Amino acid sequence: RTRVDHKPRFVRVARRPHEFRCTRARGTLVECFEPRPAGARSIRNVPSRNGDRRFSPNFIPRPLVRRLKAHQTCLRTSFHTERTPAHTSPNNNPPAMTKPIHKRETPRDRGDDSAVSFDLIDSLGGYEDGNLLAQGAEGRVFAVTFLGRPAVCKQRFQKTYRHPTLDTKITRSRLVGEARAIARARKLGVPTPALFYVDETQSALYMERVAGKTLKELIKNGMSERDMTGIGTQVGKHVAVMHDGGLIHGDLTTSNILVVVDEATLEKRVVMIDFGLAHNSIVPEDKGVDLYVLERAINVTHAALKLFEAVMTEYKKASGKWSASFNKFAEVRMRGRKRSMIG
Repeated sequence: RTRVDHKPRFVRVARRPHEFRCTRARGTLVECFEPRPAGARSIRNVPSRNGDRRFSPNFIPRPLVRRLKAHQTCLRTSFHTERTPAHTSPNNNPPAMTKPIHKRETPRDRGDDSAVSFDLIDSLGGYEDGNLLAQGAEGRVFAVTFLGRPAVCKQRFQKTYRHPTLDTKITRSRLVGEARAIARARKLGVPTPALFYVDETQSALYMERVAGKTLKELIKNGMSERDMTGIGTQVGKHVAVMHDGGLIHGDLTTSNILVVVDEATLEKRVVMIDFGLAHNSIVPEDKGVDLYVLERAINVTHAALKLFEAVMTEYKKASGKWSASFNKFAEVRMRGRKRSMIG
């Protein structure tokens, strides 16, 4: 007999006073009054047809009105009053809220220079001559020894053209995002370097050092058709697994694909690296852009055309959503990497 409309959040009151009841909808005490008729000062003064307001369909007994107002007051107080738990600390200070890693303050932000005076990269010999492996637009890669294991340190350096606060937030967000992308790719079964340590103070990642050559070097030095087919099959399978798992590499070039040769069996194994631009997405547009970037990187020389054919063949076999990805890949190939602004 009482109908609750969740959108306007009001209860349509029954015609008899004894049928009235307070109702809660979605955790909020709903409004129990109908729109006031024109010319009526109060909801309790609504005239009825026979002149007796007790028989009016909008009549609400006075005790229920008081109870309703009390419920509304308590509800507003409970929602708008900040509840602070009892603290056991001597100063009775509230505990610090736990923030995500990319939103926490570093000792440098708090002005504590003593915590960042120790340079871990320098202590591991990263700044020595010959240990700088590569340098890109986002950071440097050093060869170090971490806990007795050969490792690499990828450090994101500070961008002086950005505001310091903005640069700190962006660098920290990308650092944590890359670490999560590596962990997610390994969970999906994609071979990546093992992640040893995340140094938030120096914005550095310590990873396993993979002894291999990049696919770019192999293409430049020349590859046989057998190697192209074998390596292309592995690359297509790994990319398909990442895309089906909702992970987009973002920078799928031949420089970010390592080929490791097993000394015992002489088999070649593919390892995916550099997840600095990786992000989570299930949109076919992003998958098509990933494939387009890989095609442009492989087809720089016409001698490697069979390599990309092997990649696409294996991608079709390993992916359960290859059709939408291939359709978007064809569209991206026609217009380039620019995102379609239609629809």
